[in-house]
Amino acid sequence: MSAIGRAGRVAGLAGAVLGAAAVAGYGVTRAGARRIRAHVDDPDAERLLEEPVWVSRTIPSFDGGTINIVDREPDPDAERMPVTFVLSHGVVLSVRTWLRQLDALPAAGFRTIAFDHRGHGGSQLGTAGHSVANLAEDFRAVLEELDLHDAVLVGHSMGGIAVQSFVMAHPEIAKERAAGIVLLSSLAKTIGGSHAAQINQFTERLIRRTPDTTRIWASPNFGLMLTRMGFGRDPKPSQVELVRRMMAECDWETRTAAPRSLIGFDLTEGLDRISLPTLIICGTHDAITPVWESQAMQRAIPGARLELLDGGGHMLMLERTADVDRLLIDFAREVASASDLH
Repeated sequence: MSAIGRAGRVAGLAGAVLGAAAVAGYGVTRAGARRIRAHVDDPDAERLLEEPVWVSRTIPSFDGGTINIVDREPDPDAERMPVTFVLSHGVVLSVRTWLRQLDALPAAGFRTIAFDHRGHGGSQLGTAGHSVANLAEDFRAVLEELDLHDAVLVGHSMGGIAVQSFVMAHPEIAKERAAGIVLLSSLAKTIGGSHAAQINQFTERLIRRTPDTTRIWASPNFGLMLTRMGFGRDPKPSQVELVRRMMAECDWETRTAAPRSLIGFDLTEGLDRISLPTLIICGTHDAITPVWESQAMQRAIPGARLELLDGGGHMLMLERTADVDRLLIDFAREVASASDLH
């Protein structure tokens, strides 16, 4: 089957799913959402869903946009570590993805920075629009504007694509400013290849015929059911609801253009040139960036280590917070020790 045929099949399947859900009726949708919310063990639901109070700032992007940044210093009573975390979220999400890490990592002594990608959250899209190359330029802007060194770059999903794109496009800057990289629930290529332009045209036609999906994600019931697909075994209702809210808050232009910019990208030929220490983390139940994508990156990046979290889905920083925090902290300490950072 051709790449365009595969894309059409996927689009048709998605349409069929949405159509079937509509036919099933409001009662079934409400019942499904009620089952998700029936989880009795959700102790920090209120905290997870309340609007965080963070001090943020903006810096300019190279093309006239702005990049929103949350910058948290280590807790005063923690031993300050020489490594700074820079957290890069996935497509149609925001810095709220890292709500738990923005508490846990400073508590462990790490300065921790998270930023909204162009057009997401509090960041404004520049004139160059969405592209994998522009993700790299925005990463460069954050590191240089904040004059960061010895940084561990953590990228989730599209954020992991941004990390890879940056270290490949700017290897000398990466060597100067980064101590290691973490690719969380990510991948190095998507379908399309030489057919990417044709698939983009097909997608454009499909989008023109598709209504604005804001109402879907804004639906407390139907939106919740669709969001649940991005999780693994037994997520907490508040975790699913947080992601639904982030997707609902993402504007229509970004919700369509940002995913479309990832069609047909392929960074695999440059993976063997990545010389930074690399940790790859993936959940065994991730349906969006499946395990084999992480395994392929691990085979291609020299010295990369792969950690699989059993039963985890795509949103591991929420689903498996303790495991992810432990892996990040241990990795940062390892690269700090190996590089004799001080």
